[in-house]
Amino acid sequence: MMKAKRKIRLICTISAALALVLGCTKTVSTAEQSALPQESFVLSASLDGDGQELQTRTSLGEQVDGKSQVLWKTGDRISVNGILSGEVSSGDNGKKNVEFTVIGSPSAPYMVLYPGTTSANTIVLPATQSYVEGSFDPAAAASWGNAVKYGSHYGVRLTPFCGILRIAINGSGTLDRIEISTLGSEKLRGSFTMATDGAGFTGAFSGGSEGALTYNCGSVELGAADKYFHILVPAQNYAEGLVATIYRTDGVFMRLRFWKGGHTLANNKLVDFESKTFNPGRTEDLLEINALTAEDGGEPTADPPGITVATFNVMRLDDNNRPAAATTGDSNGKIARPANAIVKDCAAMKAALGQAIYNTAADLIGFNEIGDNMYASGLGYSLEDIATAQSASYTWKLNFPGSESGNYHYCNGFAYKSSILTCNESGKAWLRTGSEGYSTSSASSSGDPNRFVVWAKFTHKVSGKVFYFFVTQLPTYGQDGGKGTSNTNMSGGVNAFASSKGGKYPQILVGDLNSAPGHSNEAGYNKLKTYWTDAYEAVSAAGNLASYYNTYSGTQSGTADTYQYSILQYTKNHPERRIDHIMTHGACTATSYRTVRNTYVFDPDSNTDDDEVVCAPSDHLPVVAYITLD
Repeated sequence: MMKAKRKIRLICTISAALALVLGCTKTVSTAEQSALPQESFVLSASLDGDGQELQTRTSLGEQVDGKSQVLWKTGDRISVNGILSGEVSSGDNGKKNVEFTVIGSPSAPYMVLYPGTTSANTIVLPATQSYVEGSFDPAAAASWGNAVKYGSHYGVRLTPFCGILRIAINGSGTLDRIEISTLGSEKLRGSFTMATDGAGFTGAFSGGSEGALTYNCGSVELGAADKYFHILVPAQNYAEGLVATIYRTDGVFMRLRFWKGGHTLANNKLVDFESKTFNPGRTEDLLEINALTAEDGGEPTADPPGITVATFNVMRLDDNNRPAAATTGDSNGKIARPANAIVKDCAAMKAALGQAIYNTAADLIGFNEIGDNMYASGLGYSLEDIATAQSASYTWKLNFPGSESGNYHYCNGFAYKSSILTCNESGKAWLRTGSEGYSTSSASSSGDPNRFVVWAKFTHKVSGKVFYFFVTQLPTYGQDGGKGTSNTNMSGGVNAFASSKGGKYPQILVGDLNSAPGHSNEAGYNKLKTYWTDAYEAVSAAGNLASYYNTYSGTQSGTADTYQYSILQYTKNHPERRIDHIMTHGACTATSYRTVRNTYVFDPDSNTDDDEVVCAPSDHLPVVAYITLD
């Protein structure tokens, strides 16, 4: 007599958070149960996790509300005690919820595997994984679980066998493959035997054949933006870490070594690593993003993480450009030059401006005096386009108009490297001429032209450190009758706003503050110093300021509408011109300070060199500091 077959239906839901959760639950009604064959039962499956951890499944989908989605693909199968289910149909491809059917005679304990296998307790990981854009190779996305009975139906919580390594690479050339190897005795591929007891799988495993696997990149072209590679490896302790050898199609390679001190990879974890630029022949350490945060159990490093920060007043060069020029030199450093020595359509000037930005080597740059045709790509004097043409690769946030009517003449903004920093949020607040106040909604009483402060909240990717960044340009003393009242009040407004917005987090202020210590325009600077620490002074006090910068303290100043200084003279013995500042507050420290001095030669008639002028691309120098996040 033929034995009756049991029909097992798995109703599976998948969701996640950068991290992925397979949640497979369904309440089965009495009517649904009565419609099943006499010896059938319903099996509901779900993955472990709380929405903040990775749940490996078959593919990563697009992000929804900042969370990665895991989706089933056509052909996926599971098994129960070695009995294979049917395949996911094309109609269910890309869904979070699908039904699997298993027809057979499994008996307790009910041990469930994905991908489906005819072995009750063997998981096989392939020797080769293949690149899938934005996802991983489903052939290696194994998981396991034990079904148990809940009332009149059955359920199983599936646990991923692997974690995911997400490696970000940029640069040039075509990638061929990535070879992942353990530096200890752990195995990465082959047949793994799942340990069992009377209740099913215990979670322990043994076996595997090799401590290396190959990830085929499929001729991925590298560029300025990161390419992401998702590689699955078994969840286990890697006593001596791993090494990734990355090969280009021309045969050159670089190595990335990570987890040198040992690391236990959880079976529900996506591990994000810092971005790396392909550098042939080099071996570099690869840091896990958030690896240094106490919340994640990371160990503190000998050197605190840090970023390179710059500030640059680019001298507004829109249709209201200031073309006048001095015709004679003087002891203050003015030089004779043609009236059109600074012109926005000068190719040499644009190149010098872009090179100056590139040579800051900054992770984060604040900008001042962004003109009406400078704040977005494609405009006539786009700052982004000028910098990109000189290989300065940044994410740009310059679209903060300086007035409610949209004027950009004294606009502030910033650019940052998205491989280093995540910009969580940003905005601006208007300052006040008559008080140390500010407003986030009105430009009233903010001067003419309006003065305001742009802010941004950043996360440093490798360390997980959060900090606030502020960039502003304050009025000159001449703009309020030479008394400095507006400058001083607005300096107090900057302090008040930064304290309110930044709270307990480290804070960095940059910009053209039009105030210098020890001189007639120092009142605003002194007000700022009640809250902030001057990077220049901190580096000097620590004995780390090169003598060059003690003489050339950093900023060309004022009256750019009538002259520009000689590149060799414009800061010498004029400390009152140190009006561009980088300042810190809270748990962050400036450890170095420098300026960038790119020039260009302007020849008005292009025929003779009798009237050539060596010019700086702005009446300000970029100022650069390295700041540790303590």
